[in-house]
Amino acid sequence: MPKRKKGGGGESMEMESGGGMRWLLTYADLITLLLALFVILFAMASSSAATKVQIMAQFRRVFGPIEGAPTLLPSQGSNDGDHYKIIPGEPEEGGKGGPKKPSGTGKAGQGRVGLEMENALKYQIGANKVSIRKEARGLVISLLTDKVLFDLGDTRLKPEMKAILDIIAGILKQNPDKQIAVEGNTDDLTIASSKLPSNWELSALRATNVVKYFITVAGMDPSRFSAAGYAEYQPLVPNISEANRRINRRVDIVVLKAD
Repeated sequence: MPKRKKGGGGESMEMESGGGMRWLLTYADLITLLLALFVILFAMASSSAATKVQIMAQFRRVFGPIEGAPTLLPSQGSNDGDHYKIIPGEPEEGGKGGPKKPSGTGKAGQGRVGLEMENALKYQIGANKVSIRKEARGLVISLLTDKVLFDLGDTRLKPEMKAILDIIAGILKQNPDKQIAVEGNTDDLTIASSKLPSNWELSALRATNVVKYFITVAGMDPSRFSAAGYAEYQPLVPNISEANRRINRRVDIVVLKAD
């Protein structure tokens, strides 16, 4: 049986000494986590874009929400699209969480301007370069940007995009009372460009260049327009396949309803 130390303060001093060293455990854990963070950042900086995507996919698997469990925070977007990263072996089209194509397309309820747009852009709609839908705020003409209307990761208008904008401008000029919002959107993959730090700049510059074309080339009234970039946070369909991402990479021209 151990002997108790004489004096009233000996035992309390030993307890204080033992408890005082516990901060070292927390400090060691913090240093280990910081080291792991710097290793990951270095690996991300020196990796290709494809490798970065795979790394992010692995992080989502480990640290992402448990499937079927309730989430604490709402989706970042204003719709049901989820911001998933691409992972090896994912489906080419469709997938869990939503349809391959956005809902709300078709002629019903589009009004005269919508029908004129559909007739004028019949070829582009059939080629899946343009889609038209009706929303509560007005008529939305989506121009899919995937390599056709813009080069991948570029903000300059291609000749085919200019031709489509000329058609749209001709109809909009016949409706001078309509206000128009132009909105750039991307998928959820990180852009790898020294000129564009993120999808925010990419989406905003694409929308701005479309507005500039309407004003400077088509000769439309600047007071009718507004431009915005939403990056990946307003997807039409979940970003869970390459086909879905092609739908989400778009510029929306919104013919707003009068208040």
